[in-house]
Amino acid sequence: MNPKSPLVRLGKSLLVLGWSLTGISCSSSKQEVADHPLSSRAWWKGDGVVGKPKIVINLSTQRVQYYKGKELVGVSPISSGRESHGTVTGSYHILDKDIDHRSSLFGAYVDKEGNVVQGDVDTRTDRAPPGTTYQGANMRYFMRIVGGIGMHEGYLPGYPASHGCIRLPTKMAVIFFKETPEGTPVEITGQSALAATESEIPIGTDKITDVATKEAKKAKAAEAESKTAAKPKTTVRRAIVENSKSSGFGSWFNWSRRPPRGSTIYLQQ
Repeated sequence: MNPKSPLVRLGKSLLVLGWSLTGISCSSSKQEVADHPLSSRAWWKGDGVVGKPKIVINLSTQRVQYYKGKELVGVSPISSGRESHGTVTGSYHILDKDIDHRSSLFGAYVDKEGNVVQGDVDTRTDRAPPGTTYQGANMRYFMRIVGGIGMHEGYLPGYPASHGCIRLPTKMAVIFFKETPEGTPVEITGQSALAATESEIPIGTDKITDVATKEAKKAKAAEAESKTAAKPKTTVRRAIVENSKSSGFGSWFNWSRRPPRGSTIYLQQ
């Protein structure tokens, strides 16, 4: 066939187009991976996704799921209310947002130099020591859900530890604050008492890993060692074979051979 014929030129053009589309596909795949630098404990892929946002908080798993329409676009670990300050469950909406919010109830009493004199205070029950002033706990990227409870940046020790709010890792708090308009529906389910212990996530942490806590690792190793020690060790030294065709016991059975059909094996320690 003439290499300059229209059919040959058309074939070459289609081949080049195919190579181009393949390159675009590969680049898109690599870009998608690059957009998910966090671990399976926390990730986001909602940029550019169209759909009304919805937030689902599960106290049992200590996770928040972020939806746009019906598509799950983000997941993050949380720290909800501890036993004496349990987080409420039910259906709510984001009432208001405050990027530099401070708690009016919980915080610390500090001296004139700003040094903490008494920490973890509740202004409703704890009186200020002489010469101190109240400093509300920092709750940046605050999104109010109901009453004084909301979602905000905070320290995650790996278990429920807040006064009822939903603490988020810094990176996820920033993303959720930016993506969530007032009025966004919030569903809170589960029980904090069922939550398992995980590794901590300090404020400002950018990379959230799935590594278990040292305590959890030690407990798991101790449990495995305990099971191994408790397992009985039985050593069968020899066996007697009784054949239905014989009138008595046969010879000691050789374990390297299969017993005759119709035989009964008696084990002896």
